Amino acid sequence: MPVADDLLLSLDLDHMGVPEVRRRVHDCAGAVGLSGNGLDDFVLAVHEAVTNAVRYAQSPRVLRLWRKGDRVLCEVSDGGPGIARGPSRTPTGGRGLWLMHRLTTIVVSTAPEGTTVRLTAGLSQG
Repeated sequence: MPVADDLLLSLDLDHMGVPEVRRRVHDCAGAVGLSGNGLDDFVLAVHEAVTNAVRYAQSPRVLRLWRKGDRVLCEVSDGGPGIARGPSRTPTGGRGLWLMHRLTTIVVSTAPEGTTVRLTAGLSQG
């Protein structure tokens, strides 16, 4: 959980569209020095996490973005039901987590009562 002074953005995802969230994350991460491909990759990974929370999870859905030293971190938390084990069985899904792993450092905590995805990017990435 971010220290209040380091918090850049806190959003209730239940009351915002994904494009608006993506724009605000882009603006805040860019304002603290994430740039170029590093910024694009981070924003895409956050977009995937937010899309998954909106599409598959329940309220409350919350995003927090903060800076810690030379890193930018984003947590997307939701109210469950957790991530199913094994590969996705849907023809259009199942690539979001893989993509997040390719683009950022990711930590996923999941349980029946909710999931938190934490994405991290170094400010020197760009």
